[in-house]
Amino acid sequence: MITEDRDLRQLHHQAVQRHARARVDEIDELRAAKQAADRGLPQREIAELLATSQPRVHRMLKALERSGGEVPVTPEEVILRAVAYDTARADMVEELSRFTYTFGEEAPYPFEGRVPGTWDQVVKALATEMISREEFEKIRSAVGR
Repeated sequence: MITEDRDLRQLHHQAVQRHARARVDEIDELRAAKQAADRGLPQREIAELLATSQPRVHRMLKALERSGGEVPVTPEEVILRAVAYDTARADMVEELSRFTYTFGEEAPYPFEGRVPGTWDQVVKALATEMISREEFEKIRSAVGR
């Protein structure tokens, strides 16, 4: 990370915030599409309602279908919202400390690799400097990891 120049650190922080806001917007749009679909609206009407295209709505609804039809709040979302909107970090740590986590596992045969858990989202946030080492340690000790 850029640490030498205060102005460059600020530019970096603003870039990270923009990326976080864009991801939060995607999550919110997915929830809005689900809400509209749950009310029985056809894809073209959902697209008009959300000011987007019908193919995009189709992709969102397919993604929802593949994920079981829900958009749960994840640790990633909690962290992204704190980063995007400069919300109180203590509130973020408290919420993440109460979260019920899943932990990564080896992929079942015949697949290879690892299936990540929700705890991996917290570890990734530490690695990408969206949370500090101190925040991570508070969350980790509360979770018992």
